[in-house]
Amino acid sequence: MSHPLPTIRTLRLLLAALQPEQALTLSRLADEPTIAAMTSALPSPYTLEHARAFIAQTHDQYTAGQMLSLGVHIQETGELTGIVSLRLSMPHRSGHLGYWTGTHYQNQGYACEAAQGLLRHGFTDMNLNRIAGQCFSDNPASARVLEKCGLSYEGCTREAFLKNGVFKNMLLFGLLRSEYASSEATS
Repeated sequence: MSHPLPTIRTLRLLLAALQPEQALTLSRLADEPTIAAMTSALPSPYTLEHARAFIAQTHDQYTAGQMLSLGVHIQETGELTGIVSLRLSMPHRSGHLGYWTGTHYQNQGYACEAAQGLLRHGFTDMNLNRIAGQCFSDNPASARVLEKCGLSYEGCTREAFLKNGVFKNMLLFGLLRSEYASSEATS
């Protein structure tokens, strides 16, 4: 995977590599307590240095076959609204879907649309066989995104994640290539 990060278009969005000049915008979007509270990987506070480091590592992680992380941009305006990613396990042809949307951009369908675009890319262009997702049990909005994207609920790992001193349950979801192909054929 030594080629550049892909660019993916959906109806309203452009999923594209983040540029260094977007670090300030990224840090402002990610540095909201509600975002950090519902994600497993974002530090809080999320500083400009965090954003710069994240942007700097995206190409190397993709080239190494570890992770595909893209900025979620509104096509009409170019505004950055959040991040969508696939943590990759290429030997197993699987990926783990992650996403978050800035508070101002939530409840507009952007997370679902971005996730669907990345699912399509994962199954059709990357030849993945399985894509999974997970969310905290107290994040029903994220569970709805995963279900709307066609991922099936597979179970709950109880008290699997320590977040801010509290053990949280993780809801697990998954989608197989055969299920994705079936759903695409009927839509």
